[in-house]
Amino acid sequence: MFPGGGKMLTDFLNDMFRRFGGEFVTWSEEDTPGPKCERNLDQAVEFVVEETSSRLRAVSGYARRLRKPVATTFQYIDKIIEQVPGVFPCRRSAFSEDPMVNAIFVNYTHLQEVFSESKEVRELFYTNPAAEECHALLCMQRKERRQLGMALVGDEVRKDVLQATVSFTDHQVVSPGVQEADTRCALKCCVFKSLIAHIRSEANRARTRSSDLQTRHRTLRSRLKRLEAESVHGTAGNELVRQIDAIEKELQNLEPRLVSLEDHFQYVADVLSHPDQYLSSYKQEIYIDRMGIKQKDDTGGTTRKLCLDEIQIAHQHPRVAALVRFPREELLPEKDFLRESSIFLAQ
Repeated sequence: MFPGGGKMLTDFLNDMFRRFGGEFVTWSEEDTPGPKCERNLDQAVEFVVEETSSRLRAVSGYARRLRKPVATTFQYIDKIIEQVPGVFPCRRSAFSEDPMVNAIFVNYTHLQEVFSESKEVRELFYTNPAAEECHALLCMQRKERRQLGMALVGDEVRKDVLQATVSFTDHQVVSPGVQEADTRCALKCCVFKSLIAHIRSEANRARTRSSDLQTRHRTLRSRLKRLEAESVHGTAGNELVRQIDAIEKELQNLEPRLVSLEDHFQYVADVLSHPDQYLSSYKQEIYIDRMGIKQKDDTGGTTRKLCLDEIQIAHQHPRVAALVRFPREELLPEKDFLRESSIFLAQ
């Protein structure tokens, strides 16, 4: 879901969000940031420029013009991540006690495997021998599948009732930390890096598409000129004119439209100024029974209510995000992957 980064980068962003919590959050449109806040913002601006395109430094006043957009994005990310509910325990006993844990894992062994297979979790416990548990973000894909099943309709049991089953797949443990605050801060960093990666990816896509269209446009224009020079136009010429017009229209409507360096800069500034258009967090309340079948409500007393937080970054599929904690004592023994692969190859 979220791209990683080097330790220095992660440490820098962690530090930025810690400072931000005490300073940037109070900066309104009319306020003038103090010297320390300006210094922090300038560091963040340089990170953004380096990660999107170092050429943006050639734009006049780039640092001053990016301060407010960067601060706006920090504020927004801080807000949505702080709204993610507090941690819930992921341990073997919780599988039979907690409806959420029971719903998102196949069984308690699956629960242990998800955390035990995370290199980051193992590294955290290794570097913090006194830590009895780790806090982390658990990301999952929620899937709904429709099927015919058996249900009680009135007083009659029917076998052809259309039902929706809910399941959770692709579990990923992200940003483990010793304390909840560490995980929240690391999650903010991951979301910020994901937004920057989206900006970079979209700009590269637009430039590549623009270059391809311009090359094809030149080729078609050359062919059309040859036909006109030979006084041969007809159906072939009309088709070339149609294709040229279509390319010119696509170039005109290409988004983002990065004709100049200033266009590129403005695109970066616009995205950071409106993070709510690219990052979203919303809550879902669903009811399911013990078989994972979706219900309309809690009628009958056998249905469990799940309160899910889903985070979506740009055009990516939304992911269920939950802050959890996992005990060291339930970490499974590390697998000898080299030995297992040798056994497999020897067969």
